Amino acid sequence: MLGVLRTTLALMVMVYHLFVQLLPMGTYAVFGFYIISGYLMTLIMHESYGYTWFGRYSFAVNRFLRLYPQYWAAAILSVLLILNVGPEAVAHYRGSMVLPASYKGYISNLLMIFPSWYPNSVKPRLVPPTWALTVEIVFYVLICLGISKSFIRVKIWFLLSIGYVVVTFIAGLPSNNRYFPAAAASLPFSIGSGVFFMSKDSRIYDLYLKLKVSSAALFILMIAHCLVWVVLSKRRIGGLVEIGFYMNIVICTVLVYSVVSGGKIGKINQSIDKFIGDFSYPIYLLHWQSGLLASLAIFGEGLHGFSIRGFISLAVSIPIVCMLSFASMLVIDKPIQRIRAKIKTNKRLHGIGDKRFPVSASIESVEEVLKA
Repeated sequence: MLGVLRTTLALMVMVYHLFVQLLPMGTYAVFGFYIISGYLMTLIMHESYGYTWFGRYSFAVNRFLRLYPQYWAAAILSVLLILNVGPEAVAHYRGSMVLPASYKGYISNLLMIFPSWYPNSVKPRLVPPTWALTVEIVFYVLICLGISKSFIRVKIWFLLSIGYVVVTFIAGLPSNNRYFPAAAASLPFSIGSGVFFMSKDSRIYDLYLKLKVSSAALFILMIAHCLVWVVLSKRRIGGLVEIGFYMNIVICTVLVYSVVSGGKIGKINQSIDKFIGDFSYPIYLLHWQSGLLASLAIFGEGLHGFSIRGFISLAVSIPIVCMLSFASMLVIDKPIQRIRAKIKTNKRLHGIGDKRFPVSASIESVEEVLKA
């Protein structure tokens, strides 16, 4: 039941980029995505693919099919906007949305790999938020290779991730070193992988039950906590804003654990949650283009930001991004899902996972595996 959470995080990123433009709204959401990805990738490696060479190959193929077709469609839309609206107008709207001028730029945008310590600084990026997907791909590879194959590995990984964060503080490095690089994302990914193992521990589950905190309450807490720090960040509190950043990691961790342990965010069934969750990825890919289309239609120019016009543009862009996302899901993702399902049900995959964690432990975990 992670669908509602994933799409909520995607919408938070959209609101941050197109309207609020205050860090907590975006950074909190991206690290929430990382925690979910750490959990899901570890889950499917253990319960769907396993650690044989064929299992790893199948994982890689399915990751490719999950990420790239919809991404390429979003990149093509950006190209069409640049060609029709004009490169200067689009670049003024979002500086990274420009046509590549070199082979390196074409290759980076084709592969969605932006090689830099700060991948967000690489230009052009036809789909601006895909710098974070470069980071995700790094950890997909590491998880496929076995960094989360056992809980002891995850514990070591987590401690090394904490060590990186501590070193950045001791060295006086700016906060962007604790957010943009892949090294910074190591912490939430390791936590997400740890949630997989913790979800198998009955002692942790008994403790969770004693706390009597519902997934819905945790979800509301996540949103409220983010809004509080959005307001606080307006007061120029400097480095104190990072307190909220790490508190968000804790809240998201408990929320993800709660949901994967059977909790529900709302009174919706599994199929509806899955349908809502399907919107998360295309919304993440298409919100900048949708915002440009909305502002052009209303104001005749590309604009975004914290203003009345920015809010109106955001409001109009939401139905646009939902329609574009639904089209992407229907035309691109749905046919590919059938191919991915065949790969997952290949008989050579059966029985090759970690024997401590039997495949298809529950109906809900199977649903998450099939979509991951």
